[in-house]
Amino acid sequence: MAVGVEKAGDIEIGPLTEGDLDEVLRIERASFTAPWSPGMFRQDLNFPLARCLAARCPQGGGKPLAGYLICWFVADEVHITNLAVRRDRRNRGIAGRLVEGALNLARQCGMRVCTLEVRRSNEAARALYGKFGFEFRGIRPGYYSDNNEDALVMALDL
Repeated sequence: MAVGVEKAGDIEIGPLTEGDLDEVLRIERASFTAPWSPGMFRQDLNFPLARCLAARCPQGGGKPLAGYLICWFVADEVHITNLAVRRDRRNRGIAGRLVEGALNLARQCGMRVCTLEVRRSNEAARALYGKFGFEFRGIRPGYYSDNNEDALVMALDL
């Protein structure tokens, strides 16, 4: 399913493409201690159940990538698998716009619930998801392989 463009303020939310991969990898490596590989991104960009969203800054004409969100649509559930924003564009509402774009798309497609895992220590992400109404649903002990940190499972009924 094609992802349309959704404008919100100075950010456009639209489809992430193979052409974005180099910038995605720069953002990914700067954001995570256990970053996804190029192959993982390529797999999701070509996976029929995946939806890959990009946040772009239209100023300057080049529409540089500010962040991205990847989620899977399976049966009646959307599962957010990855979300990152460029360090120099953080704390400007971009992550929230990406989540909002994914939730809007999920509702349009008839999804009933959105789930995700988040590091226990990632207070900023937990606060962001809480603003959207996500609730704690469980713990995945030792989920993150880089340091054995637990993941909190959060969900939002759509």
